[in-house]
Amino acid sequence: MLLSKLFLLPAAVASSVTVYMHSVPSTSSPPTAVVPSPIPLVQISYDVEQTSGTVVSYTPPQGSYAPDHLMRIGLHDIQEGIWKGILTSAASFADEYTKKFVVHLDEKGEPYHVGFSTSDRGAGEELNIEVVRKAAGPKPVLNKPVVLNADGRIDSKEPEKTFLQK
Repeated sequence: MLLSKLFLLPAAVASSVTVYMHSVPSTSSPPTAVVPSPIPLVQISYDVEQTSGTVVSYTPPQGSYAPDHLMRIGLHDIQEGIWKGILTSAASFADEYTKKFVVHLDEKGEPYHVGFSTSDRGAGEELNIEVVRKAAGPKPVLNKPVVLNADGRIDSKEPEKTFLQK
C-alpha cells in the first residue's frame, strides 16, 4: 500500500535547454559576421519546480571581438528560423563580469524566452542561472450584484459638495 502511494507522488522533472549565440553582421566595411551560424553558448539543466538551474556546459565566445560588436543570445528554433532572446555587446562576456541567464518557462514548463544580464564579478561565480515560471496576471472582478432600494433605484448618496463646488 505504501509502495503504491510512493509511485503516485509527483516526481520532479529535470529538463535542459541550450542557449545559442550568434554574431550580428557589422554595418562597417566589410559587413561580415564573426560567427557565421548560431553556436551553443551554454547548456542549462533545470527543474520545473525550482527557481534555479545548473550549468551543464559553457563555452564563452572565442575570437577577437570589438567591445561594441553585437551578439544575439537566446533560443534558436531551427525549423522556423526564429530567435527568442536578447541582443548584447561582446563586452558583456569580459572576465570582470558575472553573467546571469534567466530562463522563462510557460505553463507547460517549456522555455519560451531567455534573458541575459551582467554585473560586477566580485567573489561570486562566473555564471548564475535563474528559472522564472509564467504567472497568471490579475483578473477583473465581474458580475457584482447591483443593490436597489425599495423604490427600485440604485441607492446612492451624492457626496457632499465643498463651498467652492456649490
